[in-house]
Amino acid sequence: MLALLAWTLPAIVHAQEVRPSDAREGARAWLQPLLVHSPYKLSSAARHGVIEYRLRVDGMPWPWPSTHEQKVAAASDTVLLRICRDCGEESPSDADALDRYSRGNAYVNSENASVRAFARTHSRGRSTHLRMRSLANAVREHMTGRISFGEYMSASEALIARSGDCTESAVLLAAAARARGIPARVVSGIAYSSRFTGQAHVFSPHMWVQAWDGQRWTSYDAGLGEFDAGHIALHVGDGDPAGMPPLLEGIRKLRILDAYAPVSSEGAGAAGRVVPSARASNEPST
Repeated sequence: MLALLAWTLPAIVHAQEVRPSDAREGARAWLQPLLVHSPYKLSSAARHGVIEYRLRVDGMPWPWPSTHEQKVAAASDTVLLRICRDCGEESPSDADALDRYSRGNAYVNSENASVRAFARTHSRGRSTHLRMRSLANAVREHMTGRISFGEYMSASEALIARSGDCTESAVLLAAAARARGIPARVVSGIAYSSRFTGQAHVFSPHMWVQAWDGQRWTSYDAGLGEFDAGHIALHVGDGDPAGMPPLLEGIRKLRILDAYAPVSSEGAGAAGRVVPSARASNEPST
């Protein structure tokens, strides 16, 4: 998703225009305000259960999306989000929405011959879940080039370049799914991971994909490998950045005030604050 945010800012430093060392330093400095501090270290066990967050976006209302994996409840000047694999509620998608998420666009260009060939080769299994999981694994294994935040590539461009960040992994996965007749939408948000930023115990901008299986939308994350309760969705769309809200401003003003495990899970301890303070540990997030 960092590539998406860079795409919205013409002043961002591009690697092809400056020395590589300057580009890295510029990207690192630009990234810092977009890292959202976690009040607690989120263990792997906790992230594989249910986590409730109390958040605030300073000075601006935010249209939080409700999905099958994200339940939204307003609370005074804050919002409560419950994140899990199946604890949310979402109205059924109508025919127009499914058609929108089945067609290609300039970025999720699922009609491209190379994208279609990639999808055909790597789509395995009879169920939507098995096919999406095989496609997500294929995208993750394919995107082995350097991590870069300089541009928002289309799926066909990402397929050739094999580089970028979570943005390119998401648009390629969405395009591959649509090429196989699976409606897919692109989620923009934040995730608890150090993979693309190198920093632990923070939420960083992230993108992943939700696929329609005939009953509900389910998340698949080719960039990080899997969806868990460390993913917070800010926007759900078709992958075209032109229709997105001001994500850069929203993430900069986002504050995670608390994180809570409403139910206990193996290895996570009793219900309550999910983990010790992030400041007490240097263990990297994944």
